[in-house]
Amino acid sequence: MHPETPQAVYGLAMTLERGVLFMPPVAPALWRQIVMTLCADAETAITTAFGSAHPANVFLSAGVLSVLGQTFGVGQGNNPTCQAARALSMWSFTDPDYLLQIVTWAARDDEVVITFEGTPVSSAAPNAGVQHGRPWDVDAVSTIVVPHLDRIYAQMATLCIGREGDMHQWVNRELHGWWVGRGCDIAVDVATGKLSDFDGFVRRFYAAYHPKYNGNQPVIHPQPAGVAMTDSAARYVGWHAISICRVALDSDSVMRVYFFNPNNDSGQDWGNDVVVATEGHGERFGESSLPIAAFVSRLYLFHFDPLEQGLPDALPAEEVALITDMARGSRAADR
Repeated sequence: MHPETPQAVYGLAMTLERGVLFMPPVAPALWRQIVMTLCADAETAITTAFGSAHPANVFLSAGVLSVLGQTFGVGQGNNPTCQAARALSMWSFTDPDYLLQIVTWAARDDEVVITFEGTPVSSAAPNAGVQHGRPWDVDAVSTIVVPHLDRIYAQMATLCIGREGDMHQWVNRELHGWWVGRGCDIAVDVATGKLSDFDGFVRRFYAAYHPKYNGNQPVIHPQPAGVAMTDSAARYVGWHAISICRVALDSDSVMRVYFFNPNNDSGQDWGNDVVVATEGHGERFGESSLPIAAFVSRLYLFHFDPLEQGLPDALPAEEVALITDMARGSRAADR
């Protein structure tokens, strides 16, 4: 804790509030973090980004506390790193000791290895994917780890070449962890970019996530999902990686999807009165939210447990029509 690392005070407070230290592996992993010697590349990156007032590992350890305490506080900055930011957030929330291991591999060894369907994928492999450079306008953990995750993500995508469908249905569960639903539903035909069976897509999402149609089953682990981002004029901007945290009624009895949005501007206007909220509707620290119909109108991919079927046919046709119209009036205008 130093004047140059004030956010770590809040990070420590929230880490204690979460009870993370009750997990047996976390304390020894934090001890390793404190005494760890950083590799030359990581030390240079931290010094460049945060200065030399303290040793590089002071800034990195402070960043670790912030990420552990603020599980939904990871931001992608002005970088195309939403997939990597989501991974850091999900690991912090669900598997903190794995996050600490990933940080150690990246900062100490300058290599991260994650398996893809049994095949080791190394961030240090020659020509290991597209490198966008190191992000600077992010937290210390992201500064060190994100380049490794981007290279692994790119290699996993390469291993999916030739498969039918969206590669995220395989990459998400291999990159993030065992808790990602083995089922994956996609609203877009990858070959043409057009919407495909959107009616069924909407019904299956409600059956998987809406308490009224899924047997009142809460979300157990945050699940990766993909949205079609739109601007304030409801024009399509691009695909974006988020994670679904929970689905619940707000104080006005509106069913909302609460999600983690790694974009630093989490409260966004997506056009046609679809405005992402970050407070005032029961959001917890770091969550964004939308009424469920508005959320699904921008959703294009989600994961689910294929053994939990829910009640897709019970969803009223009027709700499906409403969401379809919202999609056609925004991201699906030409799809």
